[in-house]
Amino acid sequence: MTLTDIYVNTELKKFDSSKKHIETITSDKLTDNLFREHKIILAGENQSGKTALCKRVFCNLRKFNFIPVYVPGKTIFLKGKIDNLLIDLLHEQYENFDDKEIDFEKIIPIIDDFHYINQKEKQIKRLIRYSRCIIVVDDIFSLNIKDEELILAFTTFKMKELKPSIRIELIQRWVSLSDKKVEIDYKELDKHVELIDITLGRNIGKGFLPAYPFFIISTLFTYETYSLSLNQDITSQGHCYQAFIYYYLTTKRHVKFDEIDTYLNFLSELAFYMHQVKKNELSYHDFSVFMEGYIKRYNFPIDKDVLLDNLYEIVGSDSLNNYSFRYSCFYYYFVAKALSEHLSEPEGKEKLKNILNNLHVDENAYIAVFLIHHSKNIDIFNEIEIVSSSLFGKFEPATLAKEEMTFFDSESHNIVKALLPPANYTPEMERERRLKIQDQLEESKDSEESKDSEESKDSIEEKKEDYSKKDDLVDKKNTALIDLRKAIKTVEVMGCVIRNRAGSLERDKLQQLFLSGMNVHLRALSSFIEIIKDENEQKLLIDFISKRLNILDEGKDPSQRLSEERRQKIALNIFWNLNFFVVYGVIFKIVHSLGSDRLIEISNHVCDQIDNPAAFLVKHGILMGYVKNLEISEFEARIGDKEFSDIANKAAKMLVVDFCSLNKVSYRDLQRIESNLNIPRYRLK
Repeated sequence: MTLTDIYVNTELKKFDSSKKHIETITSDKLTDNLFREHKIILAGENQSGKTALCKRVFCNLRKFNFIPVYVPGKTIFLKGKIDNLLIDLLHEQYENFDDKEIDFEKIIPIIDDFHYINQKEKQIKRLIRYSRCIIVVDDIFSLNIKDEELILAFTTFKMKELKPSIRIELIQRWVSLSDKKVEIDYKELDKHVELIDITLGRNIGKGFLPAYPFFIISTLFTYETYSLSLNQDITSQGHCYQAFIYYYLTTKRHVKFDEIDTYLNFLSELAFYMHQVKKNELSYHDFSVFMEGYIKRYNFPIDKDVLLDNLYEIVGSDSLNNYSFRYSCFYYYFVAKALSEHLSEPEGKEKLKNILNNLHVDENAYIAVFLIHHSKNIDIFNEIEIVSSSLFGKFEPATLAKEEMTFFDSESHNIVKALLPPANYTPEMERERRLKIQDQLEESKDSEESKDSEESKDSIEEKKEDYSKKDDLVDKKNTALIDLRKAIKTVEVMGCVIRNRAGSLERDKLQQLFLSGMNVHLRALSSFIEIIKDENEQKLLIDFISKRLNILDEGKDPSQRLSEERRQKIALNIFWNLNFFVVYGVIFKIVHSLGSDRLIEISNHVCDQIDNPAAFLVKHGILMGYVKNLEISEFEARIGDKEFSDIANKAAKMLVVDFCSLNKVSYRDLQRIESNLNIPRYRLK
């Protein structure tokens, strides 16, 4: 395997001289920018792909007959004259040339890990004599150069995390190394995508591990190398991070196997201490206090400086001498490890309850997921069931049966019809379209300021107490939003629990957890249905939409403005379509929070036992999503069932259309679906 086999173009942020972001480019354009800008600083976090990009630029420069010289700065530290060093490296990296015949103007130094180099200003003064050069650092502000003119000569670029579309491209490249199939296997591809999202923590929130190529490839490699195939019972995040840590300590830092336990215990105690004092970083004093207490409590056979040096890429100090975990995932992993060892103690039980009762906070959700990896303590599963049963507890789970949805069915003519994709439309086209939307959503999330750190300091009870001081209406709405967020996160964690313990929990417990998770969302849906069922609420919301449409008409020629009747009709259509997609979205959320190909028997059993329209949609949503199995005869029989509401029928057809849009379905099968399920094809005009 070569770098070319798996390399994908990433994105880079370009900054001006004041370090203001001016544009984003793809990494394949960096060579063009080098020709224009001449001097480049390439910045990025550890493992972000800087070195791989340097090697790609090296190859591109050779195509233009330049003479790039790659300098691994961390290991060489640029001792002596840069010119002499470059000549030595030229002889290492090139063959059959005469020093005297080389055109100095064509030499382009590429200095990796420049932030480790001593006498940076002196070295930059030497490098600036070359017509073009690239220096690589860990941060755009890390050079600490007095002479501003030197820095102004450089244009800065910074590595970005891989967005969803690029992550999938990287996964496809990896899969293609061993997969000889001509056509894409969407079932396997979707499994790999889900695996990466879970490992990065994107299935619960923004994530706790950056989406860099190293972590994605390492995850795929770890599962394949250690026989953790996607069809086996694995605790995905837990096993993967355990492998990361062991690999780093034993391979990169050459820690002896009999010393591993000391390192793991130190990391666990440090993480637990930080969790107890509610700090994501420790000052020098706080860290010294921790170390003093740790050494008194545990035998410490390793020199402190040696231990910290070996753990540098997991935990260490920054330029302000504050200590923290480099990536939050390792903090969550070791907090959970420490907590798992204290679950039999009163304090440990109290912490467990606090975490599971506040899963709307990302930190608690992440810790809970890793806790399942470290422990099978029955208290964890019992407590999470208690929490789930309390969410929207005054409502019965929605069924989407005819009797329940009569008021909604009377407006079903206003709801958009499901249409099968046109004949010339392919799954690749639809997947690409959705990936663009995911890219935009992830980009917008990254630009928003996260409030999770503030929320993590407050429990749900404290939030509600604060809201009680406000107007009753505001109180109810805000409390409902918190409960909804808590419900979503709780079910996501429950999904991780049953997927991660699919082969080690008893069947009855798996079924109970699946049912509890599904009912949380269906009770939340019942609360929503109760709101929109109220005619006064309907009128208020439709009027609100109508007023918003009126604002859009402001400034238009009177002849182009909507009439009051037309505006009300459009507002009515928007209102009922939004309601429908909330219903459909809840079913979609249940499917993707609790679904798994390793739990088909469990989900089938639970849904068959309930045997109502909502359960039918969940069951077949999981079958289509995780087994790529569409049972047309089952849909045909149930859609015509008198118990099925019109809204449930529309949701069922939407599931079928969604499946056909994302997967390869033969023309013959599409005709059968169109005929048997009465779902027309979209006809291009």
